[in-house]
Amino acid sequence: MPRNWLSLAESTDGDYVVADFQQALHQLVTQQCLYARFLHQSVAYRLICAFRDDFQDAVALQGLRLGFKDKHQFCFVTQEVTKPQLMDKKDTQFLLALRQVYHLHATSGDLNELGEAHVGLVEFQEGYKALTGQDIDVRTKSIEPLCKMAYRQGLARLVDTQDGNVQPHAILILPGIAEILSEQAIGRFGAALKASMPAANDPTAEPNGDAE
Repeated sequence: MPRNWLSLAESTDGDYVVADFQQALHQLVTQQCLYARFLHQSVAYRLICAFRDDFQDAVALQGLRLGFKDKHQFCFVTQEVTKPQLMDKKDTQFLLALRQVYHLHATSGDLNELGEAHVGLVEFQEGYKALTGQDIDVRTKSIEPLCKMAYRQGLARLVDTQDGNVQPHAILILPGIAEILSEQAIGRFGAALKASMPAANDPTAEPNGDAE
């Protein structure tokens, strides 16, 4: 990586300026996952893809690892070196349930061409209770803040359902969840909580074959 982004910006013949590289790096680190499919992330994603080695070096200085999933057009950062970090119990339970439900969809081959799992709220509610032993309120006013938290990390988002559906919303679980919520990450964010859950419902166990 150069001492600054100037030489790389100059190599693009005016297509990008230094601020574009700085903004892309900031967006990558703060949002963890960047997808080509999202308009507000696509510029940063394509710039990072074009200068992979340079961005990998840049995030490595922060104790992060940059990965790419070209098939589904997204990139992500995970922490290589970090101190244990506590998360809110409710947020942790929600993320672990998302990971578990995504795993089940991946195992059964029920992902779309972008590697996403489209999950109805009733299905998620059942999966959440199976994992945690607790109920979750899936009414919009209750589930929306949790989905926004997950979306900020590139893991899931709340989407509208088709007209006539009993539930107005569903959860779209994004493929980055399999990278961000790895065994190591789950241990970091909620080891005590995970240990208290039924062992048979391990959300980190990967299905056989390519889950993408």
